[in-house]
Amino acid sequence: METGENNPIHIQTENFNIGLASRYHLSIQLGIHHFSYCLLNTTTFTYDYAKKYPLASKDNTATEITEIINNDAILKAEFSSQSVAFVNFPSTLLPSKLYKKEEAETLLAFNTKVNGTVLADNIVSQKAHLIYSVPESILTIVSNFFPKAKYKSQESILIQQYSQLNTEKKKAYLYLNEQKVGITIFDGDKLIFNNSFKYTSKEDLLYYVLFSFEQLKLYPDSIEVTVFGTIEDTDESFSLMYKYIRNIKLGKRPHQFTFPTEFNPLADHKYFGLFTQILCV
Repeated sequence: METGENNPIHIQTENFNIGLASRYHLSIQLGIHHFSYCLLNTTTFTYDYAKKYPLASKDNTATEITEIINNDAILKAEFSSQSVAFVNFPSTLLPSKLYKKEEAETLLAFNTKVNGTVLADNIVSQKAHLIYSVPESILTIVSNFFPKAKYKSQESILIQQYSQLNTEKKKAYLYLNEQKVGITIFDGDKLIFNNSFKYTSKEDLLYYVLFSFEQLKLYPDSIEVTVFGTIEDTDESFSLMYKYIRNIKLGKRPHQFTFPTEFNPLADHKYFGLFTQILCV
């Protein structure tokens, strides 16, 4: 279906110098289907490097990731700081006043399948906790290769960043990756809806978006919708959504950073979660 974040990428600017690794922050995204990372020069706030590896099989994810890290010379450098975001693992969101660490696994199991170690992110701006699980094999890789890294779910990162993009209006954000759509809706800076759905067709995608709007009694012909991830405005899925959602647009890169011309072939709405990771860890 859509392409983009599922394809390999390798971007290196003319100013990139791995010999100056101590000036760079390393951001990593880990999922069942991909491993990607980028390097931000923390002196100039410029992205100088980005790389994405698709993973062939979810049954051997840990082995593939280990081989990638062992064979990637850039990842062996000593960076000033590191962070890791876990992508598309089972999760549930609840108000912080209801969160209890000792009950996290039970709360997660009530809503979805627990697949590994249970973790929780505190989303301070929304007074909420995101509970999620990550396979032990993935966590072992992080602890072995990136022991100093801070980590979060990408879902938490997106919620935090969307809240800062908002206005006084109701706005919706879609994040498409690995044939899964995350739908997040705000009323001003207050989160009022967050859920994710697997889809296999453009009709499925439209259904889940309109269904989410219906639950909140939102009118698709008036609400503003911003889309990130694996989609283009020329895709059939985007055209179909546009027939029902007239105020729909592709998102932009985070304005806090500089992206040199080498990033121009990469559309602005791609890898928003990866490029904003450093702001939330």
